[in-house]
Amino acid sequence: MRPIFHLSIPVRGLQEAVDFYAHELGADIGRRTEAFADALVFGAQITLQNDPSSVTAHMPRTRHFGATLRWEEWESVGSHFAGSPLVMEPPTISYEGEPSEQGKMMIVDPSGNLIEIKAYRHPDRVLGPLAG
Repeated sequence: MRPIFHLSIPVRGLQEAVDFYAHELGADIGRRTEAFADALVFGAQITLQNDPSSVTAHMPRTRHFGATLRWEEWESVGSHFAGSPLVMEPPTISYEGEPSEQGKMMIVDPSGNLIEIKAYRHPDRVLGPLAG
């Protein structure tokens, strides 16, 4: 088994969170109890902790998680969320035409957790061996 990045986050309602991650982000849902559910999202294991008292309003932008996708996948996710109230920052392209050209967008889950979805036009030029 290869290493899998894991992150545990609080959610205000477990079923609401499971529905969002499964239907909006295409996550596979794994283990599930009344206290938590595991979601495999873009290759990472996100444990959704049913802990409404730990959910904070107005998550600062610097506190987010996300995924770096292939460019075509990023465009597809952007199309999926076009016009959605879940979009905090719409898809934008930075450094256009440069080796570090990137696309980014920020969405929010029902509990206010921020999720950055991004892509690099030339991932090998930005991420080096990580792009392989």
